[in-house]
Amino acid sequence: MSWSLLATIFWVLAVSLVGMMPRTQHKRFGFPLLAMFPFLLAFVAFELGLWWALGLFAAGLSIYRYPARYYGLALWRKLTGKPAAE
Repeated sequence: MSWSLLATIFWVLAVSLVGMMPRTQHKRFGFPLLAMFPFLLAFVAFELGLWWALGLFAAGLSIYRYPARYYGLALWRKLTGKPAAE
């Protein structure tokens, strides 16, 4: 088993544990895991290839769907200057 796959498994387990915590703890523990995600993607892409990294990206978007939607809309508003259809 490659190191990147092992790191990915531990990351998914950690995110799942944070998801089971009370909602007040989500930001405190979830944002550091979200900040680790791009580095994990790069590590997986380097060791296993682009297709594995794209699969992990899709899985990560599934896990962090609400922050992805929030920050995606904020980025859209900043780039275009107009509100996105919600």
